[in-house]
Amino acid sequence: MLANAFRSTAERTRRRATRDRLGAVLLLVGLAGCSPEPVGGEATPLPPQGVLGREEFVRVMTEVQLIEAVADKRIYRNDNERQRLAEAYNDVWARTGVSAATFDSSYTWWWGHPEAMKGVLRDVVDALKDMEVESNRGDAAGAEGNLKNRVAGETPATSTE
Repeated sequence: MLANAFRSTAERTRRRATRDRLGAVLLLVGLAGCSPEPVGGEATPLPPQGVLGREEFVRVMTEVQLIEAVADKRIYRNDNERQRLAEAYNDVWARTGVSAATFDSSYTWWWGHPEAMKGVLRDVVDALKDMEVESNRGDAAGAEGNLKNRVAGETPATSTE
């Protein structure tokens, strides 16, 4: 009976050692296996022929975001909205020299590279902020009584009329 107990303990120890070795081998194979490219791709990929480069895509995308913002705010409420949007997009294509087809293929390609697109979107937001600052400077240049753009301590006098 004692021999039986020793055999049982030895057998359990051997099984445990085999299981531990197998686990270690599987872990090594899993870690050393072929790792795929990161999910988001490169942060600065080189676009192929026919796709807008990053700087140009940011410039056109900024214009497109302005058009979309106008559409979201329903600025063209009483007009034919689709016609106004088409005119606005055609104006962007004419001013930038980029065709709608080129922009569409570029848009698809850049969104296919999420890590790079994060940077593109940051650049678009920065460009929109710069446009806003320039717009505010223009408003402040000749706008007396403009409380939004006043210099601290220079509050205009209230009207007595």
